[in-house]
Amino acid sequence: MRLHEDGESLPAAGRERNADATRASLVKAAKRRFTVVGFERTTVRDVASDAGVNVSLISRYFGSKDGLLAAVLAATAEDLEGGDTAEGAAHPNMLVNSLLDGLRPDAWPEFGHEHPLLLFIREATNDESTAELRRRTLRSVVARMASDIDRSGSRGEPQVRATVLLGLVTGVIALHSAMPGASFDEASVDALKAVLHEAATAISGITD
Repeated sequence: MRLHEDGESLPAAGRERNADATRASLVKAAKRRFTVVGFERTTVRDVASDAGVNVSLISRYFGSKDGLLAAVLAATAEDLEGGDTAEGAAHPNMLVNSLLDGLRPDAWPEFGHEHPLLLFIREATNDESTAELRRRTLRSVVARMASDIDRSGSRGEPQVRATVLLGLVTGVIALHSAMPGASFDEASVDALKAVLHEAATAISGITD
């Protein structure tokens, strides 16, 4: 069964494609599959079917399923590392609002409406280069948060605070995926926002 965006027309068989368009289609399809059902439970045939191309093109362009995952993670890292904001990634207001926006039912359609951080905290592969890409991206997110905490003049240990802060974010995202609707429904969004803000303020030490 194809897993594709609602209302999206899939390419007709035999349609002319250039290499860049084919790679982009495969990465797009793999993003959704790997995030929604997981890397281990996704086959290369699933991805090729969703993209509307021959399965042999995955080997041609990415070498293997691990290579395809590496391409997905590299593209996703750009979404997660993002650009700087006036308040900073570790500021409780920015962090909580961004987290809750990412949990909305209509968020992240390119990832099957699951948060892309799941790609970095779910099952790992045996490929060391891919595992290192995961670690490097998470370290980059922690470094940005630590820099924000350090600049704010809050209490010490910015690296530790940033790591725990990322743990708070990934924990909420993982539970939201595992327990959809439980404690995260519309009726509880204000309470959730208040509790997350309190926790993020205590961890980061940023109070203004």
